[in-house]
Amino acid sequence: MSKSITSNSGPLRTVQELGVQIARGNVSGAKPFGSFGELTVVGADNNRIIWPDGIFKIPVQTGITVDIVSTDADDTNGGSGVNIVEVHYLDIELNEKAVFIPLTGLTPIINAITDLRFINCMHVHVTGTVGQGAVGDITAYVGTQVYSIIKAGDVRCSSSARMISKGKRAIVVGLVGSSISGTAAARALVQIVATELDNHQYIDSELFIPFGSIGLQDSSEGFNLPVPLPFSEGTVVALLLKDTDKSVTVTGSWFGWLEDAP
Repeated sequence: MSKSITSNSGPLRTVQELGVQIARGNVSGAKPFGSFGELTVVGADNNRIIWPDGIFKIPVQTGITVDIVSTDADDTNGGSGVNIVEVHYLDIELNEKAVFIPLTGLTPIINAITDLRFINCMHVHVTGTVGQGAVGDITAYVGTQVYSIIKAGDVRCSSSARMISKGKRAIVVGLVGSSISGTAAARALVQIVATELDNHQYIDSELFIPFGSIGLQDSSEGFNLPVPLPFSEGTVVALLLKDTDKSVTVTGSWFGWLEDAP
């Protein structure tokens, strides 16, 4: 006999009904989960995680300590740019945490976050007088490696990668992508990928396994997965630009929810 899924509103029959009830907070232990990413490449390129800054790397399992800085002096607490950012991250035990960081412009905030396993999002919390967006690029980094970035003019990170927190399971139900070249039709193949396959995780080697793809040519496309994809705690889910033949800006989002792991 099948067992129906219920919320505070009663039995649920479809994924869409379940998603609505999760968004309303009516399903115990569950909450919306997903990402938004942007990537611009110059010329033909391939195998790039959709995020805006160079080579994407996953921090080591033992954790890292990041510094935070802006490329513009106006992004400082009390200044005309971004004053304070909020960083949502997982610690080395995969616990969800959030911290508010007052910026100091061009002067790095040393050891801004310690015991860090993965940054899921960094966004503006308090702004100054020049508008909502960052004046410079605001980065959380170690040495030359950037782990999260708010690009100048933006209000949040634009990375398609998220790590699943302790005691949770992610259910991915769909994705949407677009390619914009402006002058010539650019082909772009976008894949949904993860560092997990058959209950094996590949985080240290940063091996991303594809689970589905959409083909784009100066167009946008959405795709609802007929069977949702489940991923376990510690897994990173992202979107990958597998291949493009010309300069292009690619956007990609995937969406679903987190629920208590069985």
